[in-house]
Amino acid sequence: MKQFIILVLSVYLIGIIFFIGVFYYQLKPVTVSAENQNQSIQFIVEKGNGFKEIAENLENQNLIKSAQAFKMYLLVKGWANKLQPGIYQINYGAKPVDIAKTLLLGMPNEKTIVIPEGYTLLNIENKLKSEGVLNENESLFDLKIADFQNEYDFLKDSPADANLEGFLFPDTYRFKINSPSTLIATRMLDNFEKNISNLSEEIKNSSLSFYQIIILASIIEGEVPHEKDRPLVAGILLKRMENKMPLQVDASIIYYKCNILKTDDCRKISPDDLKTDSSYNTYKNKGLPKGPINNPGLSAIKAALNPLDSPYWYYLSDPQTGNTIFSKTLKEHNQAIKQYLK
Repeated sequence: MKQFIILVLSVYLIGIIFFIGVFYYQLKPVTVSAENQNQSIQFIVEKGNGFKEIAENLENQNLIKSAQAFKMYLLVKGWANKLQPGIYQINYGAKPVDIAKTLLLGMPNEKTIVIPEGYTLLNIENKLKSEGVLNENESLFDLKIADFQNEYDFLKDSPADANLEGFLFPDTYRFKINSPSTLIATRMLDNFEKNISNLSEEIKNSSLSFYQIIILASIIEGEVPHEKDRPLVAGILLKRMENKMPLQVDASIIYYKCNILKTDDCRKISPDDLKTDSSYNTYKNKGLPKGPINNPGLSAIKAALNPLDSPYWYYLSDPQTGNTIFSKTLKEHNQAIKQYLK
């Protein structure tokens, strides 16, 4: 009987040792491929996410080996219900124990910044400054395309002396307080590159250069609120360009007044504004304006790459609903102006 008890205890002990060994093995860092060495990935903990969901998301993003082991570790430490929401940059190959500590402590020296689609460079700079995120002695306007052309292929055909208007991808970011402008721009350019990575065929098949695609997308972003209307508007604008007609878009004039001249009440357009001698005046000049007029989101970029043919030549936005009203003739368009804008 004594030998049997010793045998049972030995089996239990071996089982416990084996379990502990497996547990600690699963809490070792994930093996990192050569291409991911010293790379990090954005990991988001939404408000309301439970520790089980967080652990599973970490495993799905290949940041930990085992969600089960990570959950057990959190429970043993008493941290399961203390993980902080936020947007984290986690290095590939980080120790799960360190990841847990990071999620427990949160990011006290960082802020979540939401950049809406259609924000201009000036809007972005003002928001970052007001939140204390952008170093007060620096400006995004000091950064030029030339500073980043060697790092990003999508900037190769852009004017080297232009600023980054059009390429600061709208999204939710987590930035440290008093961050340098180059770091902020790099994060947003990285995000831009990630979001257009699946559009290479459409970009290749477009009749426009990539810089022109982004200019067109920014016009669509500024002119057309609803996603369903955007490919039709893209088709109209391209058709106007092909037929040597002026684009006649209000958004480019508003951009010139609000972001370059910085005039008061800049969103109202007068008859004199339509005569302004500016490359952003698409009533007076044919073709696209000098550069992007905001930072478009993925929907507008896709619309610029996938224009729809239609019998329409004119459009306007109903200020009450945001719906786009399409017209085939100038007569129909003038009637729509009377109905919706006056």
